[in-house]
Amino acid sequence: MSRKNIFRRFTTAGFILITVFILSISVAHADELDDLEINVHTPTQDEIVLYAQEHPSNLVKYETSGKPEKDYEIGYDADPLLEEPYYAGYLSEAELVNALNVIKTIRYIAGISDEIYLSDSYNSLAQAASVVNYANGKLSHTPDSPAGMDYDISAEGIKGAKNSNIAWTSWENNTLEWTIIHGWMDDSDKGNLPVLGHRRWILNPSLGMTGFGAVSGEKGTYNAMYIMDKSNPDDSYTGVSWPAANTPASYFTKETPWSFSIGKEVADDEVIVSLIKEGTRERKSQIWTFSKYYSDGTFYVDNQNYGQKGCVIFRPDDIEGYEPGDKFHVSVYIGDETVLSYDVTFFDLEKYYSTKAPVAPTLKINSMDEPTITWSPVSGADSYNLYRKVRGGSWKLLVGELDECYFDDATAGKGLRYYYRLTTNKIVNGTTYESDYSSSKYITVPLSKPKITSLKSTAKGTNYIKWSSVSKATGYKVYRRVAGTSTWKLIKTTSNKYYKDTKATAGKKYEYRIRAYRKYNGYTVNSSYSSKKTVTTKK
Repeated sequence: MSRKNIFRRFTTAGFILITVFILSISVAHADELDDLEINVHTPTQDEIVLYAQEHPSNLVKYETSGKPEKDYEIGYDADPLLEEPYYAGYLSEAELVNALNVIKTIRYIAGISDEIYLSDSYNSLAQAASVVNYANGKLSHTPDSPAGMDYDISAEGIKGAKNSNIAWTSWENNTLEWTIIHGWMDDSDKGNLPVLGHRRWILNPSLGMTGFGAVSGEKGTYNAMYIMDKSNPDDSYTGVSWPAANTPASYFTKETPWSFSIGKEVADDEVIVSLIKEGTRERKSQIWTFSKYYSDGTFYVDNQNYGQKGCVIFRPDDIEGYEPGDKFHVSVYIGDETVLSYDVTFFDLEKYYSTKAPVAPTLKINSMDEPTITWSPVSGADSYNLYRKVRGGSWKLLVGELDECYFDDATAGKGLRYYYRLTTNKIVNGTTYESDYSSSKYITVPLSKPKITSLKSTAKGTNYIKWSSVSKATGYKVYRRVAGTSTWKLIKTTSNKYYKDTKATAGKKYEYRIRAYRKYNGYTVNSSYSSKKTVTTKK
């Protein structure tokens, strides 16, 4: 098929640095690539899910921003010292295995060798690189030796930084898992997009040994992964792609570029890519075309020596994102003859075996003035997780793995509005699958109402009132009305538990009542009114 015909057919789509190792480039022509065939393994979704079960990597749940949803601190077998005289430390086995399993799972999904192992020396280099960059407060593959740092540590860190993927995030205790998936494998920032160096090192078929480093403090989190290893003999692959044939939707965002490695150098003007999103009943198919001369989005071909050469990079414009069930067909045309085609389906890895979401819970205040949360059982659920947030706050796991469909929230504070929602847990082969969230409901925990302990007229035109203290109250509101009338008037807001009303009319009979209030996150909750009391003002 001619290039002209291809166009006619298909024109109807933080803070990471890269170490550059450029070899002399001799670009192949299309006629030298006619015998190419895609030869990666394409595991099914069931196989990927089973593999992930056997290689667990979720130490912590985190938001897409990278900030953990639950309390989390990086684990060490030897804690690093991030000030003079400095000490690199060593990540815990759990942290290292977790990171390795993420890499192994990604490579398995991509259909290349997952025979990759940890090296103590590479771990030391990556950890030292993280400490050196942290000490300098700067991400660099060629860092300076920090002042006051032992020469052996700085020398190892400088060597490690030169031979590693490195990353920095501004928040503390970022996970290596997040950095791998949403940093290095994403590689979508302006500086990395034309080459995708981090991703290509991770997907380098020759990689057989690696190591990881991580440190965190007030300067943020610094990570490293040693990648300059070529000990894997299983390296003859054509068509290493990301996303792969079956890819978790959580691993890919609308900003993430697609990539396809030919494995040999190829001229950018010889390549045309067509990307077709399969339509649904509600929506027609979408088609994007990418080339040096015309492109419905980002397009690059890179032949530098970041893992495999001949990497075709493309990213469609105007795509809303990637959801479980989305299907795509990709064709890579090289010259007039060579066509390499493959299909991609996105699926939900984390909820593959989860049940349906629970219905919204039922809430009431019990006799202890605590919220009682109840809900209907969900078929297939092994247990339930209950999440809570206070009005104006963020969601937190209140209690997990509940066997019964009720819970009394004894930790709820008085005078606050709380929102509750649920998920289910289902355990398959030792792996817990959490469902989507239920809808949320809210309830306000009442403040106790104050009690007027004294009310008397102390002088002409003056009434004096006292009341009991209310736990958690920010303050109190004093209301007054003329006895026999219907309209109450707020006459005082105070943090005291007494008030002298000097604006009463002599000889008149007044009724008073009090209510407590609490302010939290900018919101106010009032208690019920106290019982009213009456006094006749002195003449």
